[in-house]
Amino acid sequence: MPRKAPRVLAIGDAIVDIVSPPLDGLPPGDVQAEVSGFDYLPGGNATNFALQMAALGMRTSLVAAVGRDAFADALRAAYRKRRVDARLKVDPKRPTGTTMALTWADGRRALLTALGANAALREQHVPQTLIASATHVHRAGFWWATGLQGPPTVRLLRRAHKAGATTSMDISTDPQGWRRPRVEAVRMCLPHVDTFFGNEVEVCAVAGARDPLAAAERLLEFGVAEVVLHRAGEGAAWFREGQRASLPAFRVPIDNPTGCGDIFNAGYVFAKLTGGTTEDALGMGNALAALHLADRRVAFPDLRRLRAFLRTASA
Repeated sequence: MPRKAPRVLAIGDAIVDIVSPPLDGLPPGDVQAEVSGFDYLPGGNATNFALQMAALGMRTSLVAAVGRDAFADALRAAYRKRRVDARLKVDPKRPTGTTMALTWADGRRALLTALGANAALREQHVPQTLIASATHVHRAGFWWATGLQGPPTVRLLRRAHKAGATTSMDISTDPQGWRRPRVEAVRMCLPHVDTFFGNEVEVCAVAGARDPLAAAERLLEFGVAEVVLHRAGEGAAWFREGQRASLPAFRVPIDNPTGCGDIFNAGYVFAKLTGGTTEDALGMGNALAALHLADRRVAFPDLRRLRAFLRTASA
């Protein structure tokens, strides 16, 4: 019997990113600076993941919430362009979520997010038919889809496992400072997560440990099957019970540091769903993140661009 083509479902946030070009720095105090222009890009952890998956040719659905405004129209156009099956809850009272992303030439970012309509998303807005048809379910934008935090996410991931899908989660950094009830809302989800993605700050905060490597190991004790640690310029590391692996990052010019983790996640999951090894998945994630980092005008690289980059990088 032929193998069924994979299908991915992303559940979480829909945001428009207003991104500055990389800045050399700003002096302290009251500052007036000038830039060449801002880019208005589709964003949000779940949206980035879905668009990158679709750019690679994966059948992809997204469940998120938007307002009734021009930014919602821009997101819909991005989903249509990449053929993402977007199931959008429309909130007529709140605007579409936005992030102002100030970026620096050394890779640092300052992100200010207004969650807007993302707060309207609820468990009942995720069709059971999408979960039943998914090969993999990715939960992202944890802090912005406020109506899904904690028990609703547990139930969604449990439904995905019951339907035979694998699961992953990336929470991003808590904008409210990792208060204990919020950390517990993440921890209760972990027994239902096959792959937990996070950077060093996030993994340490959820695990309650200071050392990122020890924190990743501790998350396995909370029930996660594997942990993938984003290490920025150091690449990525992978942890499973009794096993570790890592691959270095590709060195590229810094143009678009916002969203690199989401792009990495998509590459990692794509490689795993298409039969790749863990090393293949880490390498693909690192390569796609490098392409995203190097050029904000091609934020979601396709397979042709990826293969060309890998040929050049290995030459």
